Amino acid sequence: MVLTDFLYPGEAVVFQSGKIRTLNDQFFLYITDQRILLHRRRGVLFKKDRVIAERIEDIRTMQYSEKGVLKKKGVLRIETLSKKMDPIVGKVADIKAIWQEMQKYIRKEPPT
Repeated sequence: MVLTDFLYPGEAVVFQSGKIRTLNDQFFLYITDQRILLHRRRGVLFKKDRVIAERIEDIRTMQYSEKGVLKKKGVLRIETLSKKMDPIVGKVADIKAIWQEMQKYIRKEPPT
């Protein structure tokens, strides 16, 4: 897997999604024990990678919704400490699986 070039030493992938769409491009989304990674590779002879990473501890909110009537799509909106990420769109089952997996790693704020 070419993704290993982008992992920190000792970082482990715990989840891999099917193809998702964000930033007008298709990616595979990986959840590691430290980060969310969006990765895509293009090119036949000359490979070009595009990787987007966000630290899990920086995620503040996540919202899941569905859009469409006949051909439903899942939509995941993630907000980090510094920004709102572009919506992540894909098959309902894939996006729902990402949301469910992320619930395990999002730090719960203690009640005040």
